[in-house]
Amino acid sequence: MGIFGGTFDPIHNGHLVIAEQVADVLGLERVIFVPSGVPPHKEFSSVKAPAEDRYAMVEAAVRGNERFVVDRIEVDAGRAMYSVETVPLLKERYEGDEWFFVSGADEVSNLLQWRDPDGFLAEARMVAATRPGYDISNLDHLAAELKNFDRIVPVECTRLDISATTIRRMVAEGKSVRYLVPEAVYETINDRGLYGEENGAPVDAREGSLSSEEDVS
Repeated sequence: MGIFGGTFDPIHNGHLVIAEQVADVLGLERVIFVPSGVPPHKEFSSVKAPAEDRYAMVEAAVRGNERFVVDRIEVDAGRAMYSVETVPLLKERYEGDEWFFVSGADEVSNLLQWRDPDGFLAEARMVAATRPGYDISNLDHLAAELKNFDRIVPVECTRLDISATTIRRMVAEGKSVRYLVPEAVYETINDRGLYGEENGAPVDAREGSLSSEEDVS
């Protein structure tokens, strides 16, 4: 079983390629996408779309892929959740013999900044999705600090030159992001008026309803 967490602000084709290729390489029966509600590792000001809209985009993106599902556990929490909390709760909801948490290699290199990284690695092996040619020695500094370092699994993936930051900027500038995101996500962005100049102000996911860790940006 795989877990793919992030802000997904918005989810884009780069995320989906990583999830698909990791699932193929590791033989994962399912990949559970977990959009964050209140992201613990990012400033609130960096999250632009409300949690419910980000959830809707992920739901639209994974529709039609039988091994992709989306879970509301962090969206519904109403508070910041850390991966070391989320993973055990997901293991109670879904059956799986072996668990993998998918993240980009650059985010994995910052694992010491996560809450209880060794406890997290005890709950799930961590996939470091690398781009072709990535120098895996960039992760060597973790070995001296983490007793569960051997539970980090590098998986080389095709890397699309797409970022959520670029997509948000393009939408705000009135440029098309079609083919950078799935068509259903493109339609959701347009239908809900997300990321435009008039609503480009940051969203504080703590305020009001819920419609108001690494993200692979």
